[in-house]
Amino acid sequence: MEIEKLDHVALYMSDREAAAAFLTSHLGLHVVDRTDRYTLVGAGGRIGKLTLFDAPEGTVPAPQVIERINFRVSDPESAARLPQEAGVERRDGAYLFTGPEGLPFALVPGEGGFTDYDLEGIVLRSGDPEGSARRFAGMGFEPGEDERTVRAGEYRLRLTSSTPFREGQEMLYHLGCLVQSAEDHRREAEERGLEIQDFVEGPNTRAVFVRGPEGISVEYVEHKPTFSLT
Repeated sequence: MEIEKLDHVALYMSDREAAAAFLTSHLGLHVVDRTDRYTLVGAGGRIGKLTLFDAPEGTVPAPQVIERINFRVSDPESAARLPQEAGVERRDGAYLFTGPEGLPFALVPGEGGFTDYDLEGIVLRSGDPEGSARRFAGMGFEPGEDERTVRAGEYRLRLTSSTPFREGQEMLYHLGCLVQSAEDHRREAEERGLEIQDFVEGPNTRAVFVRGPEGISVEYVEHKPTFSLT
């Protein structure tokens, strides 16, 4: 299994349009795509994005496994012009704040060539950070700089030692990872005995969803030649 990069983080929201309005008003993001099913926001169509889905009816999503989602910026201090209710806190050169529906974010200094407000990565809570990192590595993520970190292209996935709160609707829907062939990943997942949750054939993409550590769903998504986002 081989991941090219993290394409998007998919989230369940009670009010996805209000969430998109916050993200596009207070951060350097714009609506990349909008359908009846989701609202896609990011600083560009081909870099790390957030895909906002409507939460299942009758549920209230909570971050649970999400410790925080990081955006990289050239100057975190100047970028941290957020509303008072976001509760901005400076820690280790980053600016942590609370987004819509309690979703935790951080602005972190970028390194090398990058686009402001591209994703830097995501930090997830885990009862066994090292073990979960090894399992993610077995699912196509590259080893990171330590035993609790893996990479999907230029994006980091970090595991922190904290048991997730497991009541109600999990806000994290899936991690969308770009691959050359979704079908190849489905076949390899079957051979490895991994739990396949779904296979979706769309007009511009095809994807297989596989259950990973901490119950996190990993989407291996293939862009067809007709795929285009700006």
